[in-house]
Amino acid sequence: MGISNNKKQAIDGANAQQPDKYPSKSGLPPTIGNGPMEKYDPKDEYIRVDSIQQHWIRRKLISDKYPEILNLPTHHTPTAFWVIGLVASLIITAKLLENSPIWLIVVVAYIFGATVSHALWVLIHELTHDLVFEGSFMNSVFLLIADLPHIVPAGVSFRHFHRLHHSFLNETYTDPDVPVPFENKLFGHSIVGKAIWFCLYSIVIACRSVFYPLKNQSPFSMWLVANYICNITFTYVIFQWVGVYGMTYLVLSSLMSVGFLLHPLGARWIAEHFAVTQSEQETYSTYGFINTVGFNIGYHNEHHDFVRVPYIYLPTLTKIAHEFYKGGLKYHTSYWRVLYEFLNQDGFTFNSRVVRNPKVK
Repeated sequence: MGISNNKKQAIDGANAQQPDKYPSKSGLPPTIGNGPMEKYDPKDEYIRVDSIQQHWIRRKLISDKYPEILNLPTHHTPTAFWVIGLVASLIITAKLLENSPIWLIVVVAYIFGATVSHALWVLIHELTHDLVFEGSFMNSVFLLIADLPHIVPAGVSFRHFHRLHHSFLNETYTDPDVPVPFENKLFGHSIVGKAIWFCLYSIVIACRSVFYPLKNQSPFSMWLVANYICNITFTYVIFQWVGVYGMTYLVLSSLMSVGFLLHPLGARWIAEHFAVTQSEQETYSTYGFINTVGFNIGYHNEHHDFVRVPYIYLPTLTKIAHEFYKGGLKYHTSYWRVLYEFLNQDGFTFNSRVVRNPKVK
């Protein structure tokens, strides 16, 4: 009896991702099935591996099999118009709400403001990787513009630490995306603790950065200075125009975009790299509506595999190399589901990660 095409693709995808060194130290398989997540199976312990990033292996395999992927464009300049449009939409909405009741401000911020603010974070992510313009200068300029409605100047710092995240993926104390043990001890073992961590994620990630000092990797730069000057100036000028209520709307939109008041968009930070299967799969994509309003941010395995591919071409990449992505890996379909499982599963903690020892001491 023959094997169906779908099953064959799944087998090929799983086999394609066998690390060069296997089994790894974890004793778990590199992947465990494919398709949308059905049963979440996280554990309150690290899955510690001694293999290199799966992304580096998969990139080589895909590039060899589908060399046309290497010819995809490496920047998409029309994205700049989205930056201007989204920034303007937040400012205009803040002006419209300057005399509105607080309840309406909260509702509009939750539904519209947070979505737009999150979309700007996605575009900051694009600009971080120089995927909008050919040169780094204009990418940096538009990064400053995209960060203005967030009020707190965080765009340039994000660029610094996000690049470290790619270089040292899932390495304890060198990947800033990996929670420190103190976070798990303080917040990781109760619904209330995890909810507080989730709501205050913007503060948590800022504090966490203190634990990740690397030699010759200082976050200070003239762009950082420019970030502070631009945001402070913007805040002062806009406050004069939209008043206290308008500023309240902008602040709430910014905070909700990363999880405040349990906004589901904050679940993005959990969905991307928390280990929800007992395997060495260290990154999870999310396919669904979020990619319509979030510039394909859910295509996260694809992004880590091919960092120089702009968001608009990631679905093309997925389609070409289907057996390596939807046909070879587990993936999420809803941030709401991720948030629910995170809050309600006892074993779903900040230790639920695939990690490796740092290359840099």
